[in-house]
Amino acid sequence: MSAEFTTKTKRTSGKSNLTKGKVFYDKYSKELIYDISFPEKEKWVIQDSQIYKLIDDSVYYTETIPSLNEFTVFHLSLNSNLAYFGLNQAMYSIGKVDKMGDLVISYWNIPPQIQQMITTIAVAQKDNRLHSVVIAGEDKMVHSKQFFKDYIQVGGFEFPGTIVQIVYDENRKENYQVIEFENVILNDTKNENNYHYQWEQH
Repeated sequence: MSAEFTTKTKRTSGKSNLTKGKVFYDKYSKELIYDISFPEKEKWVIQDSQIYKLIDDSVYYTETIPSLNEFTVFHLSLNSNLAYFGLNQAMYSIGKVDKMGDLVISYWNIPPQIQQMITTIAVAQKDNRLHSVVIAGEDKMVHSKQFFKDYIQVGGFEFPGTIVQIVYDENRKENYQVIEFENVILNDTKNENNYHYQWEQH
């Protein structure tokens, strides 16, 4: 799948950023490519547990990251696993379920190996679609919130048109990120070279 995206971030420092471009994802290779057009032309290629940043086909930055491509909104949507944020397909199980107005909220049991970082994950659904995900740490303080809305429908496929993420810093101040998607294309067979990036590594 591919889509045009606009990302707006606002940090606690007061600094704001705007990024625009296209994103490409192949669910079979699990390769995620951001082709950024603004503020500068560059590409971000995420393969397995590596992120590469390139300008003019030259890598200027690389970093090892957790392998999270299977938990991206792209992978989850393409595999019809977005409703529970993919937790039902991983090592998590539902602890309890509550209803609050038109929201159905499920609270998930956390595997022992990550309980030092995360103690609570609450997933809210509205009209059988993912509405929000709230993650809290061992201090019971909320670490992050994500909201999914403005769903785009392409045939039987659904994808959130807007994702709002709020991440709290150590002073409980909020960092905001809003991602908006449009012109979502499925099975984009005409532009296959956009989905697999190869470059000469020296």
